Amino acid sequence: MKRKILIIIAVCVGLWAVGSVVTPVLKRHNDNFPDAFNDHVLHERIKTFPTASDAPEPGDGEGIFVLPDWVPQDATDVKVKAQTTGNAKLIRFTLGDTALKLSGEAGCSEGAFYDGPTLIAGWWPEDVGDGAGRPDCSEQYQFRVVVKGDQVYAWSNGDLVQT
Repeated sequence: MKRKILIIIAVCVGLWAVGSVVTPVLKRHNDNFPDAFNDHVLHERIKTFPTASDAPEPGDGEGIFVLPDWVPQDATDVKVKAQTTGNAKLIRFTLGDTALKLSGEAGCSEGAFYDGPTLIAGWWPEDVGDGAGRPDCSEQYQFRVVVKGDQVYAWSNGDLVQT
């Protein structure tokens, strides 16, 4: 009887250990997984839009993929990764001819961006984050924005703007 219990415990610990190692790998490379798997197992979803004007508008039924107003409409190669169980988001796009106009820090709570993004993705550079970039709190959630050449990287960990 004790042997069976020990075997069951060992199997459970082994499954937990494998899950702890595999889940971060899956989250980094989930671009091609079915939406149902991403939604229910990883609690994340990714969408790509040719331009910012192709992204959904508020009220279109895809609220997690609505871009902040400061994303220029002529931005191209827009990629968004969003939590389905929270409000964290990664946004990457290429700037067009329209300049990026951020509103600044008004409404940002102190310390909201000491950490880098909580989401991870294979297309997100590892050196983006950890307090870098400019804050923007002109929307419902606080964003941190980093510009590298014509590439823009923005993330929110789901912190609400302070009103």
